[in-house]
Order: sequence, then structure tokens, then C-alpha cells
Amino acid sequence: MKSLYLNFAVKSLLNRARQYRSLFAVSAIGVCIMISVLMITDGMLDSMTEKMRQYYGGDFMILGGEKYYDEKYSGYPLEKLQEMIVALKEILSKDTQISARLSKTNGDKSFFFEGIGVKQRTLQGVNFEDERALFQKFTFVKGNADARADGDGAVISLPVAQKLGVHVGDEVVLFFEEDNLKNTVSLVVTGIFQDSSVFGMYTSYIDYKALIKLLSINVNLTDKICVYYPRGLPSSGEIRRVQSELEKRFDMFPLSYNKEDWRNFDRNDDDIIYALIPLEANISDLRKLSSALNAIVALIVAMLVLIISVGISSTFRVIVMKRAVESGTFRALGMKPAGLMLLYFTEVFVLLVSGCAIGFALSFVVTKIISGFNLSFVVGFDLFLMGGHLAPSLYIGKVFFLLAVIFVTTLGAVLFTLRKLIHISPVGALSTVT
Repeated sequence: MKSLYLNFAVKSLLNRARQYRSLFAVSAIGVCIMISVLMITDGMLDSMTEKMRQYYGGDFMILGGEKYYDEKYSGYPLEKLQEMIVALKEILSKDTQISARLSKTNGDKSFFFEGIGVKQRTLQGVNFEDERALFQKFTFVKGNADARADGDGAVISLPVAQKLGVHVGDEVVLFFEEDNLKNTVSLVVTGIFQDSSVFGMYTSYIDYKALIKLLSINVNLTDKICVYYPRGLPSSGEIRRVQSELEKRFDMFPLSYNKEDWRNFDRNDDDIIYALIPLEANISDLRKLSSALNAIVALIVAMLVLIISVGISSTFRVIVMKRAVESGTFRALGMKPAGLMLLYFTEVFVLLVSGCAIGFALSFVVTKIISGFNLSFVVGFDLFLMGGHLAPSLYIGKVFFLLAVIFVTTLGAVLFTLRKLIHISPVGALSTVT
């Protein structure tokens, strides 16, 4: 019986293609726009998250330990952190990247090449070999992040390289000045990556040994241990698991997604306590930006869902009223109101399925075209780009949820519209014929 309704619905849609053309267009175009917006926005947020992972060294960091001070710099001796590093290796899977970083944000930091200087906002002292997996995610326009035997490699952004006029293999001078310290080191540019965002434009990655030398430190210091999951962002459950395992071995600060909690924590210099700081704890301002983007997308989706459901239900009401004779004929042949409703309901269902399928397919075409444009010229927008282009992301769970909302709201509106129209009597239907 159900197959008869389905066959009739398909034939009815084909025979009345001109009548249903507008309904099909509304569902296909609406779904196309919604999924395209969703994919582009998710891709922008994924790109932003990936840049944050690169800048902060991974998905969470371990701060704290035994503090070291001298007149030049303060940090945590690497040899004192070996117990923590060993513990992390035992807790985490083998492919998880564990590395120590030394960052420098204070002081005057500038690259010089043939009389041209460019200031830097942040210097990240890294072990390129230890962070190989993370640097593979960078968009290199030239070179790479392979470690140099002399420990003098530098990876810089494309805007900085263009301002300096340097290429891979060129030797640059890095100047540093802070308080009474002035120093320079010679570095070789090994890689140039494309990133003009706040995280990449004036952030350079140099060999850890070169930064130690630049700061004139006699002790191997670090300010954080970075942990990176190459297979993707760890879940909140995984973060809690690592925190719980570390609490069994070390004195740990309570897990918090607000970095200021750790900064404001009052402890003695002799206290040896560690803190696990998730990536999100470093980016409270950017979380507001992502929330704003999601709110805009939700508003667009809600408006389009409303247009689809109201548009289809109201237009379908007119179509059914014009088919009063057909409805009366079915009633005269013994069809009950429930059967008549199922008949029309099946037509709308088939229409929605076909429209959503076409809209879903068109969304890939639209996003492919949009992602073909290089948008790196837009100031500050590179934060949401990968290699200068939008990189749409498809989360199939979100798509299914969105389509389910469309089906539920639209079919619900249609049922409400049909519940009075299907009770037409055969005599009433035939009396409408002139």
C-alpha cells in the first residue's frame, strides 16, 4: 500500500512539475545556502583553531614546576621537568607530540637583512625535530621546518619575508634588546609560511638553542611543555583524563578553562605545582568571536528554515485547493481522510527529499567556487584562512540535524495546513466544477 502512495506521489510531482517548480526551488536553494554557510563558517573556525594550535604549540600545555631565576630571565629548567615529560609519555598515546618551548614576547626583537629591519611580536624557541608533526600543518610557500645541525634555523611568515626581501637559505640577523641586555644571533631562513593573522604575521619560530644564545642564558630553560594530538583536537573527556592521571603523580592546580585563574594563583616560589592549561584557556576573546559567528549562522539558518516551512506549506495549500475535484474523486472511490492526507503528505516528503538532495549537492559546488578565491589580501582575515583560501568543513552530524529540523518543521506545517482541506466531501468537491 505504501508503495502505491509513493508511486502516485512521484507521478503527481512529475505531471505537475510546473506547479511544484517553485516549491522545489525553495527547498533546494534554501538547503544549499544553509549548508554552504554552515560549511564555510565551520571551516573558518577550524582554520582559526589550527592557527591557535600552531601558535600555542598544541592542544594543551603544562605550566609550573621548579622556578629558576636570574637577572636576565626566569623559567623552568628542562632537566627538572623530565619527570613530567616521562609521565606524559606514559599517559598519552605514542603518536602524541610532547615538546618544550621557550617564548619571548617582551623586549625589542627585530630581524635585519641588508639594512632592512622588521620587528617581531613573538619569538617561539622550539625544537623543530620534536615538533615535526605540528609544523607539517603549516602552509609553507617555500622551504620547511627541518632542523639544522648548527641549531640556527628560523621559520618566518610570508609578510615578514617580503618586507625583508629574504628567501629560503638567506642568513638574517636577529637583534634583541631588553633592559641592559643587547645581543644578536645569525640565523638561516629554512621555511616561509603563509599567515598574515594575529597569530602568524609577526611570530617567528627559531631553534631553541638560538633563542637561549640570544637571551644569554646559561641554563636550558623553558616556560611550558606543549602537547599536540596529530589526529585532531582532544575531547574534554580526554583533557579531564590526563588531568586526573597527572594528579596521581604531581601536585596539580585544579583544571580550569580560564588562564587567569593560574596567573592569579598565589603561591610561594618554592612550591612545586603544575597546571594543565587547555588551548581554550588561552583564547577567551576568540571564543567570543566564534560564539558571535555561530549566533549569526544560527539566525541565518532559523530564517531559512522559516522561509522553507512557511513557503512550502502555504503554497501547497493553494495547490491542494485547486485539486479539490481530484480530492473529491478519491473520497468517492472510498478513500478516507487519513489516506488522502497520507497521499498529499507523501508528495511533500518526496519533494523535500529531492530538493534537499539537490541542495546538498549544490552546496559542494558553491563552497568549491568560493574556496577558489584567494582572500589573503583582506587585512586580518587570514585568521580564518588556510593558505589564503577558505577551507570549508563538513560535519555530517550538523547537516543531518539541520535537515531533520527542516523536515520536522516543514512537514508539521503541511500537516497543519491539510487537516481541514482533506475533509472535503465528494459532493462538495464536484460542486466546485463549473
